[in-house]
Amino acid sequence: PSDKDGLPTIYDPACYYGHHEADLGITRMFGGFGSEFYDAYHEVIPKAPGFQQRALLYELHHHLNHYNIFGSSYRGGALRIMGRLLNHYNIF
Repeated sequence: PSDKDGLPTIYDPACYYGHHEADLGITRMFGGFGSEFYDAYHEVIPKAPGFQQRALLYELHHHLNHYNIFGSSYRGGALRIMGRLLNHYNIF
């Protein structure tokens, strides 16, 4: 497609408007990126209080999504993260 001037237009079918830390959830799921990536990221956007728990929650989203789509091989990761969050907040 193009705009009214005939210039190419690109539509992102997976655009997202939300908390910036949500993007990091998927980066942690498959072993994470190198420390250089995270250091550079947090140099621009410093970690706010509660970052570690939110990071787990955002990663959990992707584990649950993959569990739903691809099956039981993602169950263990989801349960591990849920356990860590429950322990942190002294739930159960």
